[in-house]
Amino acid sequence: MNPNSEFLVDLIFKKLKNYKSRDIFLEKENLRRFIFSLYKEN
Repeated sequence: MNPNSEFLVDLIFKKLKNYKSRDIFLEKENLRRFIFSLYKEN
């Protein structure tokens, strides 16, 4: 992934982990794979 997309993954990950209304069980690597798969489809 390029630096911009890596930054985007980090930003989304931090926002989701700080979300207080619900517990979110998320691993950064899974999020990265998901976003990368979205890029590949387009």
